[in-house]
Amino acid sequence: MMKLFLIFFLLTAVNLFSQSERYTKGAENGYAWKSMETTSQFYSTSKETYLSSILERYRLTQEKHPEVSSLGCKEEINIIYESGKSSEISIKDVAIKIDEFYSDETNLIVPIIFAYCHTIKRLSGASDAELDEYKKQVMEFCKE
Repeated sequence: MMKLFLIFFLLTAVNLFSQSERYTKGAENGYAWKSMETTSQFYSTSKETYLSSILERYRLTQEKHPEVSSLGCKEEINIIYESGKSSEISIKDVAIKIDEFYSDETNLIVPIIFAYCHTIKRLSGASDAELDEYKKQVMEFCKE
């Protein structure tokens, strides 16, 4: 009887303290993004609305979290604005590119904000080598 109680206790403790697969280091990731594809939500607005909200949080927390700043894309956002491309890019376009990023299942652990930055870097003209290096840095951050 004591063994059963101990096993039950251990299983409960593991479940209580394990992190949901929807989060990587406390930030929602590709699993959370994919869950927005449910039929109960309008695809065209749920991801776009969510993306708008995390971008606002990103803007407010960059200075508080150096890892977000170092893996961020502020410079690339400025490149897009300065080049005049910003009027050509909609949040829907960005959401579609993030969908493409998460179509590779190995990317699902990447927080959405970094998938967004990967997309922005691509849209700003980053080379494939630069994007590969950025993804490598993000993956290292996710696995730390």
